[in-house]
Amino acid sequence: MRDFMRDQGEHNERGQVLLIVAGGMVAFLLIAGLVIDAGIGFREKRTAQNVSDLSAMAGTKVVADYYLDGPTVDGADVYAAVDSSTAANGCTVVKDCSWSAEYVKPAGGGGTTEADLGPVANGGAIPSGAQGVRVVTDDSVETFFMQLVGIDNMDVSAAGTALTSQLIDGSPGSVLLPIGVFDSPYQPGTVYELTEGSHGPGNFGWLSWTGSPSADVMAESVCTPNNPAYTFPAWIEGATGVMNKRQARDCLDGYIARGDTVLVPVWSQTNNGGGSHLDYEVVGLAAFVLTDYDQHAVNVNGRFVEFFALPSIPAGYGAPPCNPVTAPVGTCNNVTNFIGLTR
Repeated sequence: MRDFMRDQGEHNERGQVLLIVAGGMVAFLLIAGLVIDAGIGFREKRTAQNVSDLSAMAGTKVVADYYLDGPTVDGADVYAAVDSSTAANGCTVVKDCSWSAEYVKPAGGGGTTEADLGPVANGGAIPSGAQGVRVVTDDSVETFFMQLVGIDNMDVSAAGTALTSQLIDGSPGSVLLPIGVFDSPYQPGTVYELTEGSHGPGNFGWLSWTGSPSADVMAESVCTPNNPAYTFPAWIEGATGVMNKRQARDCLDGYIARGDTVLVPVWSQTNNGGGSHLDYEVVGLAAFVLTDYDQHAVNVNGRFVEFFALPSIPAGYGAPPCNPVTAPVGTCNNVTNFIGLTR
């Protein structure tokens, strides 16, 4: 009897070991599947992003042609450009990939810099005020190991937006943020603190386009290119530390996550005032890629790109492309039309 019980115990132990090994093999396969399939999904996500970016640029090029060439260009041309670009870059029905697109213009808030103007259809007129196209690519990727747990496909989606505008004297197409940076010999690729601390009682380098102390007004200026036109040098009123606003932080997070190049005013001196009486003398613009900010968005850091010693800047993001043939005489002087991604 004792020998029988010993044999049964050894049999049970062997059975438990087999169960542990089998469970470990399943867990290993699931982990391997997660790593491999996630890597494939990441690769396809980047592919979808490239498709969206290139297609948005193609559609926006046609929107720019609409302003330059007149009514001979319409919505069917925009649709055809987007459709041709997506197909040329691998997004086809056979591949179970689809796209959608809409017209946009520079505007908005709450973390975006574009306002929607309706879908891009295969026909019809280009909406009034449209300055670009947003393309969303949706794809489905077949899994391998994850099929063991019933996950046969992964859905990936990516959006790309491009805008066309006119620029004066070679300034880049970017959001102009109300953050003043002191005129210093910055080195390209180096990270600097843009606001550089306090320059007067209650001031931290933030500017106010309107002179309003409202946190909501300031947050809108961070999210939307709504600056007035300036001729340099220009005295611009300082803000009084009102940037601790969720909307403003969300928009800063968006610029940082996307790696956007933004413009900021370059100032050379202040009037030594305090509070709402402190003014900054702005002498030009600088391009930075924002990297981070502190808890209350008082100190903002960014990687320096380049200076722009401009005589003036237009209001907001910039008007639609200017046609020197059809526009009033002198309207398009010193104007360069451009197309750029804004995602």
